[in-house]
Amino acid sequence: MLQHLIFLRLIFERNVIVMLKEGSKLYSIFNSKCPHCHEGDFFEGSRFKGKVAEKCTVCGEKFSKEPGFYQGSYYVTYAIGVAIFVTLWVACSVLFPEMSIPVLATIIVSGIVLMTPFSYYLSKIIWANFFFHYKPKTKNESASTR
Repeated sequence: MLQHLIFLRLIFERNVIVMLKEGSKLYSIFNSKCPHCHEGDFFEGSRFKGKVAEKCTVCGEKFSKEPGFYQGSYYVTYAIGVAIFVTLWVACSVLFPEMSIPVLATIIVSGIVLMTPFSYYLSKIIWANFFFHYKPKTKNESASTR
């Protein structure tokens, strides 16, 4: 049994490391990097201000395809809010089955309000990663930038 758990842990760790390496969408999302080159910063200043840079400082990719491009990120914000709601509701229902409805509602609303800054900036970078794709530098490009 212990060997199976160790084996599963190794598989999980290896897959997480592979998913978070440069070149994956998750790398761009969790590091707030340019979806195109994974090097330049996606946000100007703090992530929590949510101000998307006009273009990447490294590759020059424009982050806005058209006016109002990031209005579509509201759908992602909604999905993140639903995920937070369901997670808190299930966790409270499983861990505290006798919890009253008003207390449960207070916990859920508080959780959603506290997570709003995170969902706001995450939704924009997730939305951008739907439309921009990673293009690694070729050897010629990386040699010419030195």
